[in-house]
Amino acid sequence: MNTGYTALAPESAGELKLPLSDNETDMDYWHELIRAYNIRPLSKEGYFWTGIYLVIVGTTATVGNALVILTLCRNRKLRRKPHNQLLFNLAISDIGISIFGYPLTTASSFAGRYLFGRVGCLIQGFTCFTLAQANINTLAFLSVYRYVSVCYPEHSYYLNFVTRKVIVCLWVYALMWTLPPLMGWSSYTFEPFGTSCSVDWASKDKGSIAYTWCLIVYCYTIHIVLMAFCYYKIVKKAWSVRVNLTTTVIAGLRLSEGAFLHKMRRERRVTMIALAITTSFILLWSPYTLVSLWSVYSNNLPVWVMTLPTMFAKASCMINPLLYYFTNPSFRRNITILFARGNLGPNIGRRPLYMYRVDTTKDDIYIGRQMLNRRYESIMF
Repeated sequence: MNTGYTALAPESAGELKLPLSDNETDMDYWHELIRAYNIRPLSKEGYFWTGIYLVIVGTTATVGNALVILTLCRNRKLRRKPHNQLLFNLAISDIGISIFGYPLTTASSFAGRYLFGRVGCLIQGFTCFTLAQANINTLAFLSVYRYVSVCYPEHSYYLNFVTRKVIVCLWVYALMWTLPPLMGWSSYTFEPFGTSCSVDWASKDKGSIAYTWCLIVYCYTIHIVLMAFCYYKIVKKAWSVRVNLTTTVIAGLRLSEGAFLHKMRRERRVTMIALAITTSFILLWSPYTLVSLWSVYSNNLPVWVMTLPTMFAKASCMINPLLYYFTNPSFRRNITILFARGNLGPNIGRRPLYMYRVDTTKDDIYIGRQMLNRRYESIMF
C-alpha cells in the first residue's frame, strides 16, 4: 500500500515537482501535470463551451434538487413516505455532485487548466464518485420498492420500517467501493481532458484493472440486472390488469374492486415516473461506463471520445427534477403551493378526480348504481 498521495499517483511521479516553488507559474505547473498524467488538453473553444454547458447543467441541477429537498422538508406527510425518503436521498446525492463537482470543473474549464491541484483532484474524484454510487444504489432500491408495492402490495407496509436502514446500507455499500483507491487499490486521477477527476480507468496495473472490473460488475451490472428484473415484473403485472385501467368510469364493480383499481392506477403512474428516472440514468451513464472499460485496453482513444460521455453523464443530476416536474402533477402542485401566498396554495392545481361505478359491496351485497370517487394521491410527492 502506498502512502502520501497514493490515490493520485501519476504514471511518472518523479516528473512532478511538489510543492510548487515561488518561481514556477500556474501554467508551468499545469504543463507538468499534463506531462505527468498524460493529459490531452482541449482547445480554448472546447474548454469554453464545456464551461458554458456545465453552468447550465449545474444551475439547473442545483435549483431543481434544492426545490425537491425543500418540498419534502416542508411537508412532513410527504417526507414520511418510504418512496419519498429514497427520492430525498437521491436529491441529496445529486445536489452534492452539483456542489462539489461542477464548480471545480466549470472554473477549470473557463481557465483552460485544472485550478485545484492534486489534493483538489483527489477530493473531487472521491466525493463525486461516492455520490454517484449512492445515486445508482438508490435507484436500485427504488426499483425494488416499486416491485414490492405493485407485485406484493400485501407486504408493502414493511417498507415503512426498513427505509432508513436501507439508506444507511446503500451509503455504506457506496463507500465500500470508493474508499479502496484512497488506500492504494487503483487511484483517483485527472480525466484525459484534464479539468475533471475520477477513477484511473486507463491504468494498466493489474490491481487497477481488477478494481475496474469489480466496479463494472458489482456497482453497475448487478444494479442494471436487478432494475431490469423488477421493472419487467412490474410491467407484466400492469399488463394483466390493463383492460380495467383504460377507462375512467368502470361499471359493475364491487366496492373493493373499485378501490383496488384506483390503487393500481396510482401505482402505474408512480411506476412510470420511477422507470423514467432509472432509464434516464442508465442512458446517461452507460456511454461513460463503456468508454471507461474500453480505455483499460486501449491507449489511443481520441480525447473527444473520453470527454463527451463524461459531459453526458454529468447531465444526470439535473434530469430527475425535470422528470418530476413534467410527469408528476402532484410535484407541480407542491411547488406551486411552496411559492403561493396566503391561502391560495391549497386551491391551486387540485388533484384529478377519478370515478368508478360500483353496484356491489365487498360482500356481494347489491347497493344499486353508485359512484366511487377517488382523487389521485401520489406516493411520490
